[in-house]
Amino acid sequence: MNRYVDAFRLNFAHGDTAQHKQYFNIIRKKAPGKPILVDLPGPKLRLGLLPKPVELRRGQTVTFSKGGDGLPVDDDAFYSVIEPGSVVLLADSEAKVKITSVDGDRAEGKVLEGGKLTSRKGINIPKLKVKVGLTQSDKALLQEAMTLGADAIGLSFVVSADEIREARKIYGSAFFIAKVEKADALKNLKSITEESNGVMVARGDLGVEVGLERLPAVQDRIIRVAREAGKPVILATQVLESMVSNSSPTRAEVIDVANSVSKGVDSIMLSDETAAGQNPMAAVKYLDGIIRKAELYLSPGPLPVARDENDAMAFAAVNAAKISGAKAIVAHSRSGLTVARVARLRPDQPILAIVEDELKFRQARFYWGVIPSLAPSSKEVSELFSRSWNEAVKAKLAKKGEKVVVVAGDPTTREGVTNLLEIHEV
Repeated sequence: MNRYVDAFRLNFAHGDTAQHKQYFNIIRKKAPGKPILVDLPGPKLRLGLLPKPVELRRGQTVTFSKGGDGLPVDDDAFYSVIEPGSVVLLADSEAKVKITSVDGDRAEGKVLEGGKLTSRKGINIPKLKVKVGLTQSDKALLQEAMTLGADAIGLSFVVSADEIREARKIYGSAFFIAKVEKADALKNLKSITEESNGVMVARGDLGVEVGLERLPAVQDRIIRVAREAGKPVILATQVLESMVSNSSPTRAEVIDVANSVSKGVDSIMLSDETAAGQNPMAAVKYLDGIIRKAELYLSPGPLPVARDENDAMAFAAVNAAKISGAKAIVAHSRSGLTVARVARLRPDQPILAIVEDELKFRQARFYWGVIPSLAPSSKEVSELFSRSWNEAVKAKLAKKGEKVVVVAGDPTTREGVTNLLEIHEV
């Protein structure tokens, strides 16, 4: 799997500390250099553990209870917000139940739309206003994730930039991915994107929130805003959903993936397909193959505009590579911003990102088209250029007589600036 995967996501809504540590150890051993994204659960309601899958049928009466019979829901918040007439959506709208009675920590309802349920599936109550900010559980899990060595943190149900700032007070240096899955988040999408290190289009809960008919337009908007900001955007939920049980994807799923590539996503995430599916390796291989083919033939949408002189240098690097016939663009970056500025432009050449520490090496893989390379920091401009050429040859991206374009920030000045450009013949 390591050959086809750029990053691994662990959902901390499931498992305990021992299991989380076990997964970390396996990934670090089997896939060294690949980043781990830890997903915090946020204020999401979920079913409890089911001894076996449950098939709900339309018209059936079902019971929700805390530690009793029927469908287990242990969160007191569930019983405090539902009332007769409430419509409860289960497992990203796989099933729909209308509540008929509520009595303490027990409720009954009638199935409006049937479906198959398994343990820990999400519960949505349309138009319900959840409490924003990090829960106490999130804070504890964030501490655990960073102690284990997480490379990125997914913040669930973000509705404003304040929640990201709150998380930064706990771990200021963390790479935070804002999961856009609430309708209210769309009102603050630009500020959320600017404050985060990346965003995720979490189509499951987002589809419930905005309605399936609006979801394509909302997805396009999130991708566009992220690209304009130079932040990586991850597409998630029901990507190759049929492969949970089937050995190959549907034609519609293949086209969905290809269209997402053409819209400009940086990465596409599998969840149930690899976590609970019968064909996890086949799903990964199919996704990798579809993306590679799509990138050969489909243009990733219009280029975002330059926002400042740093972006202008990135544009110049991409144009220089195209005109000169360079084999690669080498982005030397201390802060990671030069890499982001080049990646958002989707150049034809691979981007070799030269970074100085292992954490940034792994985080660079979240950006489109980036091949990270770990090298010591350069003290002088001449050293930076020579190291860039050597690393391009070492990575087999260029050989003698071929050209590379180097774009970087002057190592003698502050981080975050892109102000150096060179076309070099190896």
